[in-house]
Parts: sequence; C-alpha cells; structure tokens
Amino acid sequence: MTEAKNLNPNDVKAVADRLWDDVSIIDQYLAEHTEIPEEHRNIVKSWKRRIRGRFVLERHLKKGSIFISMDDESVYQVSGIISSWEEMFYYAPLPLMLEATFMPFKDVIISDGVVMPYNIVIGGNMARTFKDVYMNAKKNGRLQKTL
Repeated sequence: MTEAKNLNPNDVKAVADRLWDDVSIIDQYLAEHTEIPEEHRNIVKSWKRRIRGRFVLERHLKKGSIFISMDDESVYQVSGIISSWEEMFYYAPLPLMLEATFMPFKDVIISDGVVMPYNIVIGGNMARTFKDVYMNAKKNGRLQKTL
C-alpha cells in the first residue's frame, strides 16, 4: 500500500478532478460494491452534493473553520477530517485564498483533502470585507454547516 506522503500531489489532484467532474462515478462505484453497509452508502451518495471552487479561509473556530466562496460569498463552516484547518495552515496568515472541494459528511462539511492555497497576500481592506461577509452571514442565519 502506498503511503500518502509518497503520492505526487499533481496525480492526486488529477484523480480528484476526474471524480468531481463526473460524480456518476459514485453511482458506478456503489453499483459494483453492494457489500458496503447502507450507512456508508448514504455517506458516499451524499458526496454528489459537493461544492468546488475558490474560497477564502477567513477564520478558525472551535467547531471548524470559516470559508467564503469567491463566486457568490456563501459562507461555510468546514471541519477537518484528521487535523483541524488551523493545524494544517498554522503558518499561513489569514485570510487565505485557496481552491478546494467541500462535501457533506454526516452532520458537518469536510474537504476531500486536495487543497491548493494561492500565494496571494490579502490586504487589510479586503480582510475587513471578508470579516463583514462572515459576520453578516452569521447574524442572518446564512452560515452553512451542512450541505
């Protein structure tokens, strides 16, 4: 079995892109693997509701990190799978722009693990704008914690 640290990130991204570009692969997989328990099948099926795009990682909270879509300013609270987002990006100043795929997992949102940060410094005015987007979404009940 190949360890994740030995995988070429470009190869991993190519596989992930193939899956997320054509989520009918999920149905094919489930049709070929009927032995998978129903609870797990439902989790895998839910991944067809994934969202992909460019996001701004705005802040870290105890129950996940806040991401703002660069397309429509939707605000998501996303949990880490093994490590928190804060641990994964401890070196990066916030806000941080990145490309990611988010998907449902039970009652939270997670990432597929293929996250591509951009080497862009976001200035103070833009940082305040993102903070305002988050605060407005929180105040108006538009903070999405599930998909």
